[in-house]
Amino acid sequence: MIERYLPVPMWNNSTGRWEPVDFRQGQKVTAWPEGFDPRRLPEPEYRDGDRVQFVRDETCARDGTVRMVLLEGGSYGPFDDLSEIIQQRYCNPDALLYIVTARNHDHRIRGWNILGRFLSLSQRGLR
Repeated sequence: MIERYLPVPMWNNSTGRWEPVDFRQGQKVTAWPEGFDPRRLPEPEYRDGDRVQFVRDETCARDGTVRMVLLEGGSYGPFDDLSEIIQQRYCNPDALLYIVTARNHDHRIRGWNILGRFLSLSQRGLR
């Protein structure tokens, strides 16, 4: 049986770039798919540690902290075109997934549901 699995691109704040992670074997950094150039991946607008306001269920805005930034990886079918799957899951900026912690719960939030980043008074030049 041929294994059809794409590693999950995970943003690494320390290096400022994406790492391919295999979640099937724990959280282990692995290799990119053969022939894939990681420079094609979108740049996340928000990073680990950013305080953001987001809408989860369209009833009210919440604030939380970005804990992780991911793109979709995982299994794909035997008849799926790998280059098309990579384009959809890896190279599409709308595919960015932010794990945001709010009120001690993690939420999977897409970029379009984030209203903005909180800035301290010193960052705004008010102090």
